[in-house]
Amino acid sequence: MIIVAALVFVVLALTVSLLLAPIEALGWWAGWFGDEDPPQDLTVPDDAVGADLYVVYLDGIAKAGHVNYHDVQGFLKRLQRALPGAAVLGDVLPYSPSRLGLTEGRPLARFWRRMLRLKLQGRRPALTFSINVRNLLQVLVASDRRYGALYGRAAAGAIVDALLVNGYRPDSGVPVALIGYSGGAQVALVATPYLRRRLGAPLTLVSLAGVIADEPGMLELERMLHIESRGDRIPGVGRLAFPGLWAIWPDSRYARLKRSDRYQAVDPGPMRHNGRGSYLDDHAFYGGRSHQEVTTAIVARFLSGYLHAHQDRDPAYASTHGG
Repeated sequence: MIIVAALVFVVLALTVSLLLAPIEALGWWAGWFGDEDPPQDLTVPDDAVGADLYVVYLDGIAKAGHVNYHDVQGFLKRLQRALPGAAVLGDVLPYSPSRLGLTEGRPLARFWRRMLRLKLQGRRPALTFSINVRNLLQVLVASDRRYGALYGRAAAGAIVDALLVNGYRPDSGVPVALIGYSGGAQVALVATPYLRRRLGAPLTLVSLAGVIADEPGMLELERMLHIESRGDRIPGVGRLAFPGLWAIWPDSRYARLKRSDRYQAVDPGPMRHNGRGSYLDDHAFYGGRSHQEVTTAIVARFLSGYLHAHQDRDPAYASTHGG
């Protein structure tokens, strides 16, 4: 009887959470959290030399605040070393249109701080998984046709501000690469149309085990790399959950992207979606290298090739950026 009562409570809690999930995106649109696009005073000197490529990382659904987990930070540092001419950014919150971390300025901030503390200690995984569930609901909001555009615009604003803070010049032609881990890939896709308009820049996406829906942003990407291990079943669940990805729709945006030469898929070897043995685990090994090293090498090789191809197409850009 107690088990039945607990299951009923869980189902009710999830139902209420799902119904309330769009409120943050709607609140952002309504201006509850301040100006829709905060004014920027970020003057870049005319003679300043920026990066050749800007890379923005959007973490998976375990993300709780601006501070990255150890494995994520290790990946970003490795990628920066592999791409010395790039600027690698990793402090954008993909699942917060209000730009607030779960542990700050929220009615349940105290609860989320407790959950994050337990997660970092490796304790009570069944409880700390509530962070993942909360952010998964935000991914569903981002994939919902009713709210996806609002969510994408909010996410694009956060990404643009992060780029500006790091010296990016809109309309400069400097390419921008988005790396979306798990649900972060969906957030990147809904943000893509707004980023194209605001940045005037070519965009590419690295989907790291991305869980994605059929989105208009797919047709606005110059290239897309999808990294998925044959041992990772989570992206496959996403392909079942979103009908636009089903093979019965040959004219979907997803199908057209996959048929084009702009799409590439890579299997990095036996890796898990998250946790021990994940794509970013620096203590699990495959082929003599850690999973993190393998993943970094795949991403760096793809982005280097993308940058070189862009420089070859645009000699003026190459001459001003050392190509």
